[in-house]
Amino acid sequence: MDRATERLALIECFERDGRQGRTIDVYAWPLTLGRGLANDVVLDDAYVAPSHARIEPDAQGRLVLTVLDTANGVSIDGRRHAAGTQCPLPAAGALLQFGQTRLRLRLRGEVLAAERPLPPAAASPWLFALPLYALAVAEHALRLDPGADATAWLPVLVGLPVAVAGWCGLWALLSKVFQHRFDFSGHLRIALPWLLAIEAVGALSPQVAASLAWPGLWHLGVPLQVVLGALWLRAHLVHVLPLHRRTVSAAVAMVTLVGTAISLTVIQRSTDSYSRAPYMSTLPLPATRLAGSVAPAVLVQEMSALVEPLARRVQKARAEEEEEEESAPADD
Repeated sequence: MDRATERLALIECFERDGRQGRTIDVYAWPLTLGRGLANDVVLDDAYVAPSHARIEPDAQGRLVLTVLDTANGVSIDGRRHAAGTQCPLPAAGALLQFGQTRLRLRLRGEVLAAERPLPPAAASPWLFALPLYALAVAEHALRLDPGADATAWLPVLVGLPVAVAGWCGLWALLSKVFQHRFDFSGHLRIALPWLLAIEAVGALSPQVAASLAWPGLWHLGVPLQVVLGALWLRAHLVHVLPLHRRTVSAAVAMVTLVGTAISLTVIQRSTDSYSRAPYMSTLPLPATRLAGSVAPAVLVQEMSALVEPLARRVQKARAEEEEEEESAPADD
């Protein structure tokens, strides 16, 4: 390559969504950057001055960035510099912020990271779709009354695929907005494993709790589903906004905490407890019960502990009724 046309540096411009956009080859110094057409690099950004900055070597040959007449300054590797500042640039290059425009200056002294291996091939969606569909059909069959007609099967046979397709389609539209690609298959590969995990916890935790006589496991089922749902939502958001993982994680955690607090408040007001009593509409088969049996006297003794709490609830209900009667307007 001719020395006169040898590339001295490369400037990579990032779009507002974080994607890399155009690249600019640098063949000579000094280099001026700004919004004016007279600059070597023209930045279409209302927060950039007409003549924003200049890059040139100093007497020792080191590259120096001079911040020109700008009110917003320049950020170099996250550190802001005001107008009139002269900043030596690292030999390996730097990340530059001009207004709302991010640039990466790559110099010949840059040390490149090792080659990254390609990600493993994603599992086929059918590996999760078929078990999910089978589990949903089995749960629906247990809830149906004997002799139910064919229309009772429509919510699971037709509704589930339509709901999953609609969910992934909405996320694919967001990917189209932020990443300029309609990534339906990517969001389908995210949705199916998480949805299968949530459905499996909801179906198996009551059965296992009843078989082992562990009511605590029944209480943990719903919180675990909430955590899985939050992680599921985070996975979609990170897929759409891969450069904002921390912000996405913080937002999902905040929404989950607020939603959990509201849910616990509603449950406590309606049941005087922060968890609902264990209840199963379909008990497991006797052969699956692994916990040992207890004597009737033990059952009676444990039930006697319910007398005092039930009495308090009766008194509370009567007091509420009396307050309602007193506050009700008298008939003419």
